[in-house]
Amino acid sequence: MKKILFVSLLIIGFTVHAIPEKIYPKTKILKPVGWYTEQMTEWGNFIQSHPTNADAWLNFYATSRFAQQEGQQLDLIVERMKNSIPNTFEYYLIQGWHVGFDHDATSYLNKAYELRPDHSGSYSLLMLASEFHGNRENRMLYARKMHEAGILSASLLNYSYNVLMSVDAGAVLFTEGENTTLPLLALQDIWSVRPDVTVLNLDMMMYSNYRRMKFEAANLILNTISESNPNFKQLLCAALPVENTEHKFYYALTLAKENITSLKDQLYVVGLTSQLSQTRIDNISLIKDNLEKRFLLDYLSVDFNGTSQFDTGNVLSANYLVPFLLLYEHYQKNEDKVKLKELRELINRIATNTNKEELVNNFLSRNKSEEIPYFSTNLNTKALEGRFRPISNEIFAEEAEVRNEQYNQFLTYLSKNNLNDLYEKYKFDLSAYDEPALSMMKNYTAIRSVTKKEKYFTQYPAVNISYEAAVAYCSWLTEQYNNSVEKKFKKVKFRLPTIQEFQIAAASIKNPTSWNLNDQTIEAKIFPEGKELSKDFEIKKVSAGDQDMLYPWFRIYFLRNSPRNHKGCYLGNFKVPDNEKPCMPERMTSADGWMMMGPVETYFPNDIGLYDVVGNVAEMTSEKGKACGGSWNHHAEESTIKSVNVYSGPDSAIGFRVFMEIIEP
Repeated sequence: MKKILFVSLLIIGFTVHAIPEKIYPKTKILKPVGWYTEQMTEWGNFIQSHPTNADAWLNFYATSRFAQQEGQQLDLIVERMKNSIPNTFEYYLIQGWHVGFDHDATSYLNKAYELRPDHSGSYSLLMLASEFHGNRENRMLYARKMHEAGILSASLLNYSYNVLMSVDAGAVLFTEGENTTLPLLALQDIWSVRPDVTVLNLDMMMYSNYRRMKFEAANLILNTISESNPNFKQLLCAALPVENTEHKFYYALTLAKENITSLKDQLYVVGLTSQLSQTRIDNISLIKDNLEKRFLLDYLSVDFNGTSQFDTGNVLSANYLVPFLLLYEHYQKNEDKVKLKELRELINRIATNTNKEELVNNFLSRNKSEEIPYFSTNLNTKALEGRFRPISNEIFAEEAEVRNEQYNQFLTYLSKNNLNDLYEKYKFDLSAYDEPALSMMKNYTAIRSVTKKEKYFTQYPAVNISYEAAVAYCSWLTEQYNNSVEKKFKKVKFRLPTIQEFQIAAASIKNPTSWNLNDQTIEAKIFPEGKELSKDFEIKKVSAGDQDMLYPWFRIYFLRNSPRNHKGCYLGNFKVPDNEKPCMPERMTSADGWMMMGPVETYFPNDIGLYDVVGNVAEMTSEKGKACGGSWNHHAEESTIKSVNVYSGPDSAIGFRVFMEIIEP
């Protein structure tokens, strides 16, 4: 590999090249890897004509490292520098950077500093070396030098200040990368900002001596994890909180996803960090408190310093979008129009500066429907409230999927009030059908006057409607309810559930300790063999997260992973083989009773009174394109309480269930 790289450098030629762009520390300028790769080539070309230019070698090594080149290629660069520019500031600096955190590195860096104490190139590495060896005095010295030299960008310091403000007193904060760790240490050293926070850099934690020193200072304990383990960082992030329950742990939003993948269900975004918690926390209130009381945000609104878009703090500001969008939804839900407007302007500015406009627009439009004018209608609030079952004190779920009768009431409202454009937008979408299926679906969705003799398809689930139409229905229902005089709750919001909320409701878990199904423990009935469903059973506590806990009837333990009961009858409307015989042939034409969807409330409800949480039609969630529970057109193994089914548009197998969130009791 070395020979190949050396030959490739030789054949570039020795033509005269203009000086390429200077490579700045990542604490000042942060650009994409692709840009560094291009500059690596430019500096490589330049060196061919200027082999003794020490500054060119420094830029070439820096951009090669930032371009994530392999170790062998970096080794070759250092080897060639030794022959071309020995005993120079640049050579010693690169040697110290290259060998990593050990005593030899510090020796090289000190030699570089002695030759050029005025050159800022050594300051960040000497600050890291001082941190590595626990030399707080030197760490503070080089932190000040970095600040005075302007290689800690102002926006990065503002960003890092808000990172520290995102955590509780005495917290442990995981970080990664020098550009996100050094400014935190500098804030602690120069301005005494949050010195109570223990900053653990995952790269430096790979070294056992450093790890022991940091753990001793922070009163942390950890059983041995080998640094040679390829998943060391991930294991450390997960194991340290388990053995140190008296500490609060936070994870910077800049951490690589693979390092926290095993913790994703226990992390709650609270600002520019995520807090680890085994139980659900009100992270929205924490975000709100941090934003309104603790964060410094003026720099996001007005750029007093005229910084580049590649200024490191500006690049990292994209991370604000995560907590800000969560808070935006909160303001939207509570109709706080003043704060909503202010935050939307800030979100738009950040999105524009970080090229995230499309991502933000997609997020903001996912639960947005065109505003439907309010007109009074005869909504039976008592009957509506009676259809909802409590999941928690604030979240209720409708007992069944929305029926054609209910959805046609919404369409009638639009038509009656001459909202013709909205009617066309939200009506049943039958554009995918040809005859004779088209006639069948027209009959299925038609508005009917139900008689004792004929109920038509009014009690069947509403299907073939768009995600936007389902959201619009929820918004219409919200307006109608909140404007009613006779109602139980002062203010509510009807909406589609999150995937987590659906799964908790489908599993009939009331007042969950968290909205993560895997965290829940339930009681199941264990029957002796041969005495199924007798009065002779034992109660066993089991985890709802167990891989074979698949159906809402899992409390009868021997049925936990079966779509059928002990008599072989299907307990839901699934896709079954055409040649499979029904358990009651005298009453059923197919094995599960239906060729397609069936009326709602046909099968037994789960323990809290929700029907068809698996099978019949898959139910839309707040994530567009994702539905839960499977359907008549999904096999039983695709129709569990944990199933997430993907859809691309209106479909005869996709419906929705309304959840009610209590805003004001």
